[in-house]
Amino acid sequence: MGLYTKKKNTFSFKNILLLIIIISFFYFIYFYYSTYTQQNNTIQNSNDLIVSQNNQSLKLNELEPLIKKIISENPELILETVKKYQIEQSKIEKAQLANKNKELIQKLKSYENNMFIGFNNADTTIYEFVDYNCGYCQKFHDVLLELIANNKNLRVEIIQLPILSDFSLDLAKIAMASILTGDFEKVHNYLYSSERRSDLPEIFADLFLRGINIKSIKENMNSVQITNKIKEHKALADLFRLNGTPALIIGNEIVPGYIDLPKLMEIMSKEFPNNA
Repeated sequence: MGLYTKKKNTFSFKNILLLIIIISFFYFIYFYYSTYTQQNNTIQNSNDLIVSQNNQSLKLNELEPLIKKIISENPELILETVKKYQIEQSKIEKAQLANKNKELIQKLKSYENNMFIGFNNADTTIYEFVDYNCGYCQKFHDVLLELIANNKNLRVEIIQLPILSDFSLDLAKIAMASILTGDFEKVHNYLYSSERRSDLPEIFADLFLRGINIKSIKENMNSVQITNKIKEHKALADLFRLNGTPALIIGNEIVPGYIDLPKLMEIMSKEFPNNA
């Protein structure tokens, strides 16, 4: 089965920004206490707080002990500040990621792809990244067939991501070459069926018995045209930093891994409310 992971960036800028916020918080406390001292014109603890001649600032050598004391007596202030910062940063990052994904999905939609199952002139199109040796892809294929059977306005574009083995690559090439004979959907469904054989000669024999032009597929599967198509599909997967299958693009949502039919229908209804 395929594994899905999302690459994470290790970046220290967030930590630096958090430190700046905390330091700013300390200075806020410092000015607060300075102002408070000025207004009341009193010194409650001469060992901790020394007011300068203009009664507005603290001596620098007393600032650090004061800050330590404030933190010690009010640790929840720091924790609350950090928590609020993290929540706000998470919202900003999610919004930025959503906008970035929308841009990438537009690039995916502009890619001309003749590998699909379902209905060619459908109003609704979703995208699936596949590996024919992925057990979860095979399981999800049955889910898709059930969805298509009940939705005559759906096109599922297939993007090859053969990452599990060289055999995965061979099967992807066979599927791509079958486009040239107009047999992609037949070949695609066979490669995910329980009847699929485990080696290429037997697979070719099965396809021949199903009326597929095996000669054309063998001649084209290792051609420059198919090799370039494989590279193009890999580049599409790299746009979304995908390294596992199955993976779906449904509307503006990226769905990594297997999902069952109810969950798929839920996402479809949310992303395509007019076609639900």
